Amino acid sequence: MAQILTPVAGAVGGGDPPAVDWRAEDALSSPRYALAAATASDGSIFAIGGAGGASVTGVVEVYTPRTRQWKAGPSLPHPRYRHAAATGGDGRVYAIGGNSPGAEGAFLSSVLALTPGDDHWVPLAPMPTGRQLLAATAGTDGRVYAVGGHRGDSLATLEIYDPTVDRWATGASMPTPRNDMGVAGGPDGRIYAIGGCGDGLLNALDIVEAYSPATDSWTTLAPLPSRRCLVDATTGPDGRIYAIGGCELVTDATGAPVDCVDTTRVDAYSPDTDTWETVTGTTVAHREGAAVTSGRRIFAIGGHTTAVESARVTARHRVPQPPVGDSSPDPQPPAEASRTGR
Repeated sequence: MAQILTPVAGAVGGGDPPAVDWRAEDALSSPRYALAAATASDGSIFAIGGAGGASVTGVVEVYTPRTRQWKAGPSLPHPRYRHAAATGGDGRVYAIGGNSPGAEGAFLSSVLALTPGDDHWVPLAPMPTGRQLLAATAGTDGRVYAVGGHRGDSLATLEIYDPTVDRWATGASMPTPRNDMGVAGGPDGRIYAIGGCGDGLLNALDIVEAYSPATDSWTTLAPLPSRRCLVDATTGPDGRIYAIGGCELVTDATGAPVDCVDTTRVDAYSPDTDTWETVTGTTVAHREGAAVTSGRRIFAIGGHTTAVESARVTARHRVPQPPVGDSSPDPQPPAEASRTGR
């Protein structure tokens, strides 16, 4: 899966796509895949665990966008990969589930929390369902949503953590079982599950489903423009949801799947119009990496590489206030630049 696809023109959706201009950031200390990442309330980014080659790590690195530098953070108590991370409404960073060879077995239910500034991780109530290859995000309600995953088969599981009581509850299952999908909390309060794998890379999905905490129900939305597995997702500063990298399904003349190849593709979803637009892709394929937003920038982190890239997002029609934590001095692109090509 070494081939890199160029993003495809002719995106799904109307209107003016955002301008997305990528730049290289300070690299990770070593190549990592199947890691997880989360952005703290001060804008710092935690890259947590993962694997490099055949070795699983508990290394945590912390990135400060203002200085554009990584530093060592508090390591996990045990190596962990294929896990999820999110920052809860209490401001703590969570490492959730995954796989830790020689620890609890193949599928972890354990959950750890780190208060930024502390030097150690604290164990919390475990998930009801141990699993790997899941994804997680915080909702606008401050709760943490752990979605999908794998434990022998792909899962449709949704479990919801309430930091105020240290307790997990079970939500309505996704209509589509999957793992290695992108998950992001939308500005509308819904939780979005994007693409991913059914069972196996050649069952890459373009399915997008959104969970409403208010009704405990899922809705099927406009699909991704292509079928993608190992994809990452983050909600950008413009309110769009960005699906970044992964592997993109290739089919033969009959439509039968033949390969899933690494991609630099980035697609942006607008919740208010239920449409996707293909925007400028990353310069490096991030497969099994992590994606987060800090301030005005979205970040693509690792994934079989040390590379870290970020992009300032410029939306023509929306100028939201940036979240706390971004002081990067790079200028805004000119207003007329609605899209950059490759």
